[in-house]
Amino acid sequence: MLVSGSQHAYRFIQADTPELRRLPWARLQDEGLAHAVLWNRAEPTVLDWLDTVSPRTTLTGLAFDDARDGRLAGALWVVPAGLSGTVHFVIFRDWQHDSIRLGREAVAWIFRTWPLRSLLAAYPAPYRHLHGFMAGLGFTLWPHHLPGGCHMPTLTSPSRCRDMAFASLERGAFFRR
Repeated sequence: MLVSGSQHAYRFIQADTPELRRLPWARLQDEGLAHAVLWNRAEPTVLDWLDTVSPRTTLTGLAFDDARDGRLAGALWVVPAGLSGTVHFVIFRDWQHDSIRLGREAVAWIFRTWPLRSLLAAYPAPYRHLHGFMAGLGFTLWPHHLPGGCHMPTLTSPSRCRDMAFASLERGAFFRR
């Protein structure tokens, strides 16, 4: 999918092998994103990552930038629930400046790849940067938070919790934009 004014589109593939599911881990570690992405773990490991993107419970996709030597630009994973799913994204540092375009292409790919009618984003409310990102993708931000809904342990505070924010997007609304 080409977005108006862009020179290229990102290439998305389904991470349907153990090697592909493992691919984002090293970049998450190198960029210091592992703890932010796996916020429900005090010290996330590759096993936590592989559990998060397990094909038993999760649909996983990878975004590559062929204009930049086919480098991995980001990853997404969806936990299906009926004809909906809870979606998660990670966009790596070199593509942060293009996060909305990359994210919109990811959402389009999700809806074209899997028969989902809607997506839910559930994330730590203190991650304020995600409010603008989700709105930029066309998600409707919910006005209420779930108090203490995100277990975000640290080594010194293993029971720490923060509020959870929500945003949702329906397939039809996305493609009408």
